Amino acid sequence: MVAEKHDIIVIGSGFGGATTAAKLVSAGAKVTLLERGPWRDTDAIRAANISARAPLPAGKSFFSHALRRVSASWLPGGQINLHGDGLFDLHYDSQLSMICSSGVGGGSHVYSAMNVRPAEDYWDGHHDALSGTTIAAHYDWILEKMGSRTVASSDALVPNSIITDSRRPTWMNVAGVRQPEMGFRFARGRFSNNSFFGSQDNSKVSLDERLLLPLLERGLSVRDRHEVMDICQTDQGFRLTVKDNQHNRIRTLLAGRVVLAAGTLNTLRLLFSSRAHGSLNGMPALGQRIGGNGDVPAYWPCNETGRDYSTGTPCHGRFTLQDNHTDLTRYGLNGVDRIPMPSSLRARLKRDLVLVGMGADQGDGTASWQGSRLKLNYPQRNSSVLADIYTAFDRISSLSGKKVYFLRDRPITVHPFGGARLGQSTADSVINACGEVHDIPGLFIADGSALPAAPGVPPSMTIAAWAGHIAAQLISSSPSTHQEVA
Repeated sequence: MVAEKHDIIVIGSGFGGATTAAKLVSAGAKVTLLERGPWRDTDAIRAANISARAPLPAGKSFFSHALRRVSASWLPGGQINLHGDGLFDLHYDSQLSMICSSGVGGGSHVYSAMNVRPAEDYWDGHHDALSGTTIAAHYDWILEKMGSRTVASSDALVPNSIITDSRRPTWMNVAGVRQPEMGFRFARGRFSNNSFFGSQDNSKVSLDERLLLPLLERGLSVRDRHEVMDICQTDQGFRLTVKDNQHNRIRTLLAGRVVLAAGTLNTLRLLFSSRAHGSLNGMPALGQRIGGNGDVPAYWPCNETGRDYSTGTPCHGRFTLQDNHTDLTRYGLNGVDRIPMPSSLRARLKRDLVLVGMGADQGDGTASWQGSRLKLNYPQRNSSVLADIYTAFDRISSLSGKKVYFLRDRPITVHPFGGARLGQSTADSVINACGEVHDIPGLFIADGSALPAAPGVPPSMTIAAWAGHIAAQLISSSPSTHQEVA
């Protein structure tokens, strides 16, 4: 088997991988980006004449393409593979379950387009060489790229915006609540089927069409359906064992530098398994300080007569209660039209809402590698934000007379972070202020696993800003790249 040689390989195409690749290629570097999932069949990708596309879950393809893999200790072999082009992975664990997505563009297909910065002091105190000022310009860059803006009170034509909803309950407070900027093409006026199951018409801005497509002719090579199985450190850099699912073969790729951005769950799996195989060494703090960003999703069957909550932007907006200041976000079942079901059931679901609580948890969980499986330990009682969210949901049940359903004491998150976190030394962290693994030179980590603490808001912009910082370090250290032109 002949090994291919590359300078920089980026693993993963979500907010970390796509941002890193885009910044590097814009500065003159040649980058190979490996993504385990396919290009998704959206209008923009079809117009770019990319032939090997896979559908988003919809219609006849919904049930076949919704789930890719489910992992749990009670499954034979620890996991079951459902469809190689499935959109979601579910990792079930009694202490903290995680959901992640698969496809070129990563989580930008399934997130709610909330593009929010964390608190100004988020980056302070984690490393002497980093601060909020260091990272600020990278937030500006990604927010501009995503076309992020808030829904204004004058946007009366945006359906179900919590800001303009005249039928909003009086106890649902929006005064003084920071509303999210959204990566959404408001001017198109298309407000259906653009949330959790992807956006066929690209009304929701996604990374594949916004960051990656424009660079395919400028030095970026995207290899979809390529899943990295092992990372091995060599004298010259790294040897990657890659399963090419498009051509059903194993490939060997060599690279001087590797940027790992496969998402928290898959990055940790890859680091742990590579270390267990003896391909990587060191990283004594691997698996420390994991959290779920305080995520608590809930279903609220409010069944409000005369409402269709399934239209609008990917999220309706944020609110608090008058007597509970926990930030909550409201969603309709946007995308329910794409799921095969009886019309009467669909009409019923459109009258219901999804609520999500989120906040900065302690991030004091741990991950370990047990029998070729990731095992999580998450002491949720240490994070008071979860109890606050539970209380808020119970209060809504009381105020509305209609019960809010959620998994109390069974946390599930779509925003896992930590486990390969930033810090000063190998004793308490995995990577340094440049994003490079302390004891494995040339290996960088650019996704949520690197975050030093819970952002307390959707982490997509924070991951992208961190990835932009890493790209800047690589650009400044490489003679083959030049200053990026904005």
